[in-house]
Formats: sequence, structure tokens, C-alpha cells
Amino acid sequence: MIQGRCPTCSKTFTIDSLADLPSFPFCTDRCRLIDLGRWIDGVHAIPGRAADDDSSESDQGESQSRSVDDQDGST
Repeated sequence: MIQGRCPTCSKTFTIDSLADLPSFPFCTDRCRLIDLGRWIDGVHAIPGRAADDDSSESDQGESQSRSVDDQDGST
């Protein structure tokens, strides 16, 4: 017996197996889709650095490696 609470609507449920509730851990497909929409809209997010910070650092690294390559080729 599995007891749970839907993370979207907080409704409690009790099932015998995971096969009895294909949308687990959500109580319905509707709640599952609401949660998905929140991730897509950015309401839910995993904490960390912003994506813009990562791209600017990688761009700087590429430009530095290019300048080193250019210097090596000129000797």
C-alpha cells in the first residue's frame, strides 16, 4: 500500500501499486501537466547560476584559446 500527496493540489491518495496510478506522484494527468507547465514557464527551477553566466565564461575561454593559437602560429 502506497500513500502519497499530490505535489500540485495536495490531495492525498492511497494505491496498491504504482501501476494503479500512472501519473504518480501526481493524482491525475491534469496535475502532472500543470506541474510541467510551471517548469516550462520558469516558476519551478533548480537553484544555480544563471545560464547567461555560463555562456559568457565559455565565450571568454574560447577567445583566449584562439589568441594563444594565433600567437603560436606566428612564430
